[in-house]
Amino acid sequence: MQIVIPMSGLGSRFVAAGYEDIKPLIKVAGKPIIEYVVSLFPGETNFLFICNKDHLDNTALRSELERIMPTGKIVGVEPAKKGPVWAVLSAQEHIQEHEPVIVNYCDFFALWDYSAFKQLTAITACAGAIPCYIGFHPHLLGPNLYASCKIDADQNLIEIREKYSWTENKMDSYQSDGTYYFKSGQLVKKYFQQLVDEDINLNGEYYVSLVYNLLVWDHLPVKISTVEKFCQWGTPEDLQEFVYWQDYFTQPQ
Repeated sequence: MQIVIPMSGLGSRFVAAGYEDIKPLIKVAGKPIIEYVVSLFPGETNFLFICNKDHLDNTALRSELERIMPTGKIVGVEPAKKGPVWAVLSAQEHIQEHEPVIVNYCDFFALWDYSAFKQLTAITACAGAIPCYIGFHPHLLGPNLYASCKIDADQNLIEIREKYSWTENKMDSYQSDGTYYFKSGQLVKKYFQQLVDEDINLNGEYYVSLVYNLLVWDHLPVKISTVEKFCQWGTPEDLQEFVYWQDYFTQPQ
């Protein structure tokens, strides 16, 4: 499995909120966020880190990535506020076309069974798969919206929308956790480029989630699985919410 982690964004919301570290290096319970992300994939060694060139030049990002995953490939790209699909296309020559790929966001953690997820993709031979969470998660109490999935009775994706909820109560919808599986690198390159060519974006950013609608429209199967628990750290508000609940449950009663 190729694990591709785009992290070339500017992280402007965290900068505006006063954080000194770039988002992947912000520490949660003593570890940088990116270390939690890498730990989601036990046994994997084929990582591609797509980084903001400025961050590689001016922060400890490179040395931290080398410490966390010595076998990973680190690629620097020009910073652009165009979203993760754009970042992946900027480094697509490093993606093997005939190997399965997971494109994973750099700002969350989850409790899940990675081995069972790989078995699901193998047994169903699906073109894509999206791990999702449902039910109570503290960040869903806030106003932010996330990538929400509409599915059928057999856990097949019908449609996914960014910054949306298919239900009035967000906790009743399947929300993407930011892990995106594709059967091959060839599919990644084809449909990521199609998303950009058709200018399917949200506020100028091209999201990996929206690529799956193109697969569904081409009658390619996309499966939904569930993760046990999910920690959203994508915005300062999300991270502060997590820290609040972490402190609440760990402080002496």
